[in-house]
Amino acid sequence: MALPKTLEQGRAEYAYKCAEKGKDYGSDYKSYVKKIPMLIKTNGLGATMAFVFSKSKGKDDNAYGLIYKQVSDWVSKEKELLNFENHNFAKKLTEIDSAEYRFITIEVLALFNWLRRFTEGLITKD
Repeated sequence: MALPKTLEQGRAEYAYKCAEKGKDYGSDYKSYVKKIPMLIKTNGLGATMAFVFSKSKGKDDNAYGLIYKQVSDWVSKEKELLNFENHNFAKKLTEIDSAEYRFITIEVLALFNWLRRFTEGLITKD
């Protein structure tokens, strides 16, 4: 009988899949994954996700777009922390209360911790 996954195992598994997809964007993806956690700590999750969204131009065909999609999918589909319905992730972050905002920020930073580790190992060319 298999034991259920822990929160960290689920986070790690999702981050590994994300890093594998990020290999297509090479050093851009790797660089952004390293940079975004500091942007979150300095500017806040909402401002950082708005920045990432603006750089993605609303598409997931560049490294920023892929990261934006991966983070929003983690928060909405995998963790079911936010329900976007007709909103995008950055907009929804402006509508939630501060306790929920802090909780989601901590969760996203934990995801980036795993993403950074796997990206370091999977994307070796700079």
